[in-house]
Amino acid sequence: MPDNAKPLILLTRPQSQAERFAAALHGQTGGAVEVLIAPLLRIDLMDLPQIPNSAALVFTSENGVAAYAAGGGAPGRRAYCVGDRTAEAAAEAGLQARSAGGAADDLVALIAAEAPTCPLIHLHGRHVRGAVVAALRAHGFAITGRVVYDQIALPLAAAARGALLSGQEVLVPLFSPRSAHLFARAMPDGAKCRPVCISAATRATLPAALGNRAIVAEAPTGAAILKAVARQLSP
Repeated sequence: MPDNAKPLILLTRPQSQAERFAAALHGQTGGAVEVLIAPLLRIDLMDLPQIPNSAALVFTSENGVAAYAAGGGAPGRRAYCVGDRTAEAAAEAGLQARSAGGAADDLVALIAAEAPTCPLIHLHGRHVRGAVVAALRAHGFAITGRVVYDQIALPLAAAARGALLSGQEVLVPLFSPRSAHLFARAMPDGAKCRPVCISAATRATLPAALGNRAIVAEAPTGAAILKAVARQLSP
C-alpha cells in the first residue's frame, strides 16, 4: 500500500444508517475518502402496541421512531429522544420531539428535569442497552417498555473480510456495544483495523487487543464519531 494511501472506512451499521453516515463523511472530507458498507445488522420493524392517548413516548433510537411511524402511530405526542438524530426523525414523524443530546443517562436526566406526569412508553429494540425504564421508575415515573423492532445479526460480507486482510489501513466506526461485539466476533483471523467507538462502553465490549487500538469519540453522538473519523483522515 502506498504511504499516502487513504484509510478505508468500513461501515457495519444497518444499510440506510450507513449510507447516511457515508454521505456525511463525504461532505466532511470533500469526498476524498473510500467507504465500504457491509452491514452486520438488519432492522426488522414489528407491530406497534396500543398506546394510551395520554402517554408520551421515549426513544433511544431512530429505529423506534421508524417503527412508530410505520405502525400508524398518531402524530402530536410528546417524544423524549436520546439524541439529535432521533429527535429529527421524531419531528419528521409529526411528534413534539425533545432531544437529550447525548446518551441514555442524559435522556433520563432530561425527563427527570421536565417531570412529566403522564404515562411514558419506551419504544425500543429487542436488544436494548441502558436501563432507561428502570432508571425512570426509580425516579417515580410510570413507564413501560415495548419492543417494536428487532436487530438481526448478519454475516460479515466477503468484501469486508478481504479489506480487513488486505494490509490496507481500515477504520471501523462502531456505534453501540452490540455492534462492537458483532464486529469482534466476525473479524477473520489475522485482520487488522482501528475501531472508532462512539463511547467508552462500546470500546469496553471489544477484546483487549482490539480495544487498545480503538479511538473513542469525545461524546456519544453521531456528530462526535463523525468528527473522530474525519480527524483520522487528516494528513
